[in-house]
Amino acid sequence: MKKACTLIATIPSLNNIEKVERVFANTNISEVRFNTGAQTPYSISETLDILKKLSIKYKKKLWIDLKGRQLRVIKWADPLFSCIELNHNIQLLYPAQIYFRNSDRVNITHVKDGNKIFVDPLPKYPLGAGQSVNIIAKEIKIDGYLTKTDKQYLLVCRKKKLNNIMASFVENFNDLSQILRFLPTAKIICKVESSKGLEFISQYNISGLMAARDDLFIQTGQNYSLLDHLKFIISRDPEAICASRIFLSLEKKDTVDFADFADLELMYNMGYRKFMLCDNVCNYCFENAILAWENFING
Repeated sequence: MKKACTLIATIPSLNNIEKVERVFANTNISEVRFNTGAQTPYSISETLDILKKLSIKYKKKLWIDLKGRQLRVIKWADPLFSCIELNHNIQLLYPAQIYFRNSDRVNITHVKDGNKIFVDPLPKYPLGAGQSVNIIAKEIKIDGYLTKTDKQYLLVCRKKKLNNIMASFVENFNDLSQILRFLPTAKIICKVESSKGLEFISQYNISGLMAARDDLFIQTGQNYSLLDHLKFIISRDPEAICASRIFLSLEKKDTVDFADFADLELMYNMGYRKFMLCDNVCNYCFENAILAWENFING
């Protein structure tokens, strides 16, 4: 039996409060994460009131996950007729490619007005608002860190005394200081998702780390080096969270592949004891993921 392992769940869509409450109530879940990149039917204040109430009711720590410099599509787009608009202005040197969550990868040909990009060949599918993307270029600069929505959430968190923050793509102290400017009492988990993030934690003793494996894999070359990066992160913070790519086979079928168990076993043997389930798994196959987690813990 695996000892001292904990599991964090991503809160599913607030359209279905009963489903959300089932996640909070599950005894296998020790903490919950709200992805601010997800739209809700409520205002930010109402959203946080609902989550805080459930957090208190079920005695589960609540994390508010900010998007930072993570690139996201801000408008629905059919690339045949329109460009792709991003949440940040970017500057880049070509060649450059953009990666989508459905594994499409296409070349960027032009950037217009800072955040409107044109690609070739065209993606196979329309692109949804809120969809996260990765850009790999000879050189890229992403303007700013906190988004407008991030700032709004932080201001409301301050009023409601919600201090637990996860921050995407942290790469320097200025990123952290921007969060603390809006929420001085913030307890921050730094999501390591890029080569610059790895460099940052190598230079400074930063506690509260997350190995965000999906983006980190893409950003660091999609090769074996990810294993070295994961070993490095846990060496810098023995309580680091292992996130992304957990039980991904459940997105295609009802039972997990052996590779999913082997992956968790490898992470456990590296020293990881805290794990986090992603948005898709918690939205579409949470119960099956919990069964697989119990199998892993008791195996």
